[in-house]
Amino acid sequence: MHKHKHVWRVTLSAMATATAFGAAGEDTIRCRSNRLVSVGMQAEQVVGLCGEPKSRSQEEIPVRARGAAGGAVVIGTTLVERWTYSRGQGQFDALLSFEDGKLVRIDILTTR
Repeated sequence: MHKHKHVWRVTLSAMATATAFGAAGEDTIRCRSNRLVSVGMQAEQVVGLCGEPKSRSQEEIPVRARGAAGGAVVIGTTLVERWTYSRGQGQFDALLSFEDGKLVRIDILTTR
């Protein structure tokens, strides 16, 4: 149950970041190497297929659970990474969001 709440909160955070840039969500993209990457892949698989991203950012996000008194308590943290890939001439960049090393969201950045 905790994982479900945690994924929803982190996904909302990633969506908020993507929306700030102007983005459209995807399940699969083709990177500059012409190889496909999909939600669910591990970070090392993505690097193996697409190479290093042009930029990376990361943050530790608190994982919260409902406490005995009904309030939220922090029970740990999750590492969220956001990688930006240039996909080639005439293509918008892609923002890939990872949670603990797993690709959870792909956004096409519709502004540069």
